[in-house]
Amino acid sequence: MKNAFRFTKTVILADVFLKNTGNRYMVVAQAPYLDKKGKIGSVGTILTLMIQEDSTDYGIDKNTQRARDNNVYETFDVTILNGKTHLDVQKGDFVGLDGFDEDHSYFIDNNLILRFKGCHKLAAK
Repeated sequence: MKNAFRFTKTVILADVFLKNTGNRYMVVAQAPYLDKKGKIGSVGTILTLMIQEDSTDYGIDKNTQRARDNNVYETFDVTILNGKTHLDVQKGDFVGLDGFDEDHSYFIDNNLILRFKGCHKLAAK
């Protein structure tokens, strides 16, 4: 069937992701986000975050017969769509994510485009 993508939807299990990673991430960088195409109609901040813990069981690799590695110390980007192009966080600060925006988040070419409505600063451990 041609154009089958119009009839499919990928569901991002954000609540599972946040739970398994403890919703605690180290800020690596931030940059302003401007919606150039006008689809979201908002401005915000792109945060590059580092995962600090991951309790997910990724199973066994079929080729090596070894357990798959977790995502601890991996980085990922999220867009905070709160109307602010800069957040009061610095490199090395810890944040938690709030208000997953399912309508504007998606999975494409093995990449997650994650958008949230906010984040909050956490105390250092």
